[in-house]
Amino acid sequence: METEDGAVTLVYRWRRGESPWQDVREQVPVVWTPCRYGGRRPYFVCPGVVNGRTCGRTVVKLYADGAYYLCRHCYRLTYPCQRERTLDRTIRRADRIRMKLGGEPGMLNPFPPKPKGMHWATYGRLYDEGRAAAATANGLFMERLGEIESKFLCDDPHIEPRAPRRASRKEFWA
Repeated sequence: METEDGAVTLVYRWRRGESPWQDVREQVPVVWTPCRYGGRRPYFVCPGVVNGRTCGRTVVKLYADGAYYLCRHCYRLTYPCQRERTLDRTIRRADRIRMKLGGEPGMLNPFPPKPKGMHWATYGRLYDEGRAAAATANGLFMERLGEIESKFLCDDPHIEPRAPRRASRKEFWA
């Protein structure tokens, strides 16, 4: 890495799969933005070209998903939470509240007691939010379970679905 006034030059080798190594020398502009309470903060200017136009976004991070370091927009990268279903997002929200209160994640674990030093009003608000998220997650889980169940049940009204076979006492206790 070489630094210049207003830019950083990245010097590295890159290859895709088993192809031969390529030497890459990429210059990434850096801009300095004033902070609200004094000082300055550096940002990279994305050197990517999308549809014939330079990206030019000011970003904190650049990603190496190909031969060059570009912003996540140029590489079309998403955050993991953007690929989550509503059920997963709701469970994550409930778990985050449990961990904030010092408990263990997981809906089967008991809800944590009020941590020492926390106001009762704050605990009450978090308790209500955690319980609401857990209830929503349970409802979404039951919905999803119903969808899965309906895929395996017969839709033909003329054919009755078989009742599940009950295990005998001998099989049950084995």
